[in-house]
Amino acid sequence: MTTLPEHPTLADLQAHVHALETHHGWLDVDLVHNVFLMVEEVGELTKGIRRYERIFSEGEPTDLEATRGAARANIAEEIVDVLNYLLAIANRLDIDVEEAFRAKNARNFERSWT
Repeated sequence: MTTLPEHPTLADLQAHVHALETHHGWLDVDLVHNVFLMVEEVGELTKGIRRYERIFSEGEPTDLEATRGAARANIAEEIVDVLNYLLAIANRLDIDVEEAFRAKNARNFERSWT
């Protein structure tokens, strides 16, 4: 298992995901299947947010705060799953996510949306 520094950069996170994929033998999963798997995780994230916001709730919980706390913890895990797949996709395409993030958001600051 690799250890992340206390305040990792995006490059550190990308390297960590690469090590995780190497450890589990997932480096042979192709780009398209990684996207499919990421979309599944986005669906799980969406469901977690739905539960947190109590949209189309599945019954009435007896302890709302405990239920929201569990839903929030689940959302955190699903965000990590989505991020892992995003970084895995970037790794397969040799994209430096930090560099791309800086460039894209520099352009976003200059844009306006109406």
